[in-house]
Amino acid sequence: MTPDLRSCKFVHLTDLVPDDMHWIYDALSDNAPFSWGDNDRTLVHASRVAEHVHDMLDRETSETVTQFLKQLDGLGEIYIDLEN
Repeated sequence: MTPDLRSCKFVHLTDLVPDDMHWIYDALSDNAPFSWGDNDRTLVHASRVAEHVHDMLDRETSETVTQFLKQLDGLGEIYIDLEN
């Protein structure tokens, strides 16, 4: 029996994070409600990542952070690859 192949849409986290926000990687991994693992791919729904970022950065008001949050919110249920 051959298993059904599945596919999904995802974006790399590194493609979303602006150059002046590289500090976000450490901040995201602190107390994250998902596992970063040590894999080639760790896929998490963008909405879960966005919720975590909103919780972490609720007081941050820089334009860069605001745009990053809008971008995350717009992805909905597309996956984000945390490992690349």
